[in-house]
Amino acid sequence: MTPAELAKNFAVIIIVIFSTQVLGVFDSILVAVESQYRDTAPALLPLQMQEIDIEQDVGAIEAAKKAMALLYEALVTPLFGLKILAFIIGLFLWLMDLFIYPLFLAERFFLLGIMQAFFPLIISLAVLEKFRSLAYNFFKLYAGVYMLVPAFFLVNVFVNYLYTELNTNFWSSLFGTDWGNQFFAPVIQLGSIGFIVFLKFKLYRRAISFTLKLFSGI
Repeated sequence: MTPAELAKNFAVIIIVIFSTQVLGVFDSILVAVESQYRDTAPALLPLQMQEIDIEQDVGAIEAAKKAMALLYEALVTPLFGLKILAFIIGLFLWLMDLFIYPLFLAERFFLLGIMQAFFPLIISLAVLEKFRSLAYNFFKLYAGVYMLVPAFFLVNVFVNYLYTELNTNFWSSLFGTDWGNQFFAPVIQLGSIGFIVFLKFKLYRRAISFTLKLFSGI
């Protein structure tokens, strides 16, 4: 056995002995990366309420003004019913997000728990040369499972930005003028909500598969 191979095997044995500490350090690095993405994610709110400051205290007079403005909009907008329908669909999408995210986290933590349980065994097998690649693949897959949450948040960031652009700049960019924008705004809002619902869940699946392929090649 050459000195290089002896040093490599000795390093693997040290990692086996301190496997819990090694995995803890790796966890702390991945948690720090995940936190950077988590802080940039928007709140899980209905898309129509993303721009509303829900933490601001509103007095009775201000609330009455908002209610009167909503009533006036309902009276003067011929297609206001479509706007209400878009809001209901957006609310349904928000409720689905509230259920999907905890399930998503539970599934990820379950996978991480299984991988942590088998980590000492995999590292022990890595002492043998033919199982060395198993340890490398384990670390890559472990990082990939951790990075599923940033991928989830990036989908939400992209979808919310796209929804805002569709409802603010779509009409003027398409026709070069704002004429008729207010009349057809409910139609655009309903269409954009339908498109966002389809796109969001398609991107969720694509983000998960792409992240796992990126880190582990599976």
